[in-house]
Amino acid sequence: MKKATFKSFIIIISFLVGFYGRSIVDMFFNITKSIQSDLVRNAYGYAWWIIPTIGTLCILYGYKNIFRELRLNKKFGKGILWASIMVVPMFIGSFVLGNFNSEISSLSFIKSTFLAGFFEETFFRAFLFGQLFCRLKWGFIPAVLLNALAFASGHLYQGNTFSVTFGVFIVTFMGAAWFAWLFVEWKENIWLLVWLHIFMNMSWLLFDVSETALGGMSANLFRAITIALSIFITIRFSKKSGGLKINNHNLLINK
Repeated sequence: MKKATFKSFIIIISFLVGFYGRSIVDMFFNITKSIQSDLVRNAYGYAWWIIPTIGTLCILYGYKNIFRELRLNKKFGKGILWASIMVVPMFIGSFVLGNFNSEISSLSFIKSTFLAGFFEETFFRAFLFGQLFCRLKWGFIPAVLLNALAFASGHLYQGNTFSVTFGVFIVTFMGAAWFAWLFVEWKENIWLLVWLHIFMNMSWLLFDVSETALGGMSANLFRAITIALSIFITIRFSKKSGGLKINNHNLLINK
């Protein structure tokens, strides 16, 4: 128990360093704005996530187990296949409601889709939530609350009024909980989450549906259909593999 508590403390501190470290450093040295290259600026930003994550996992489990601890050894093809099926309603909705965004740059597109999907899911879900729930036996609810609070707070910059900011927080908070649930039910296949995140962002970005994660009523209808479809598929999938993994036995403590 003491060992799990110590490791939990290390994971959380490492996460906080990665999540808030750049902002704290920029308060004193303003390094991010001083970097002229967009490519280097993005690499510097993600380095704050990568270094604490890799360093911590290396110390706790050894460098040979980093890939496994981030669940990158799961089935890649299965992840991308089911993610592409789940996100079809959002692509249809974005195509119908939005206009093709021909002005977006290649770097901005890659950053907002592939990089955001991969790094956010490995950092928030595989590292923070995955370690706390799957490895250190936190309950689903406390692990999700910590994960979702951090994930949602990281998107608050998208709001310019209180109502929009609050809406973005609620949407991303619920999204984080949904992704964590999918992570567990799909046997910790991080690739499903990575590609679902990538495709959802892609449908939002390619057709210029909304500038924030909040979106409008029509766009959210199709997002809700995607979520409902993912839940339906997941429940059907779980029936063939022993039933749902999130239940009364692991809500507060993962027994």
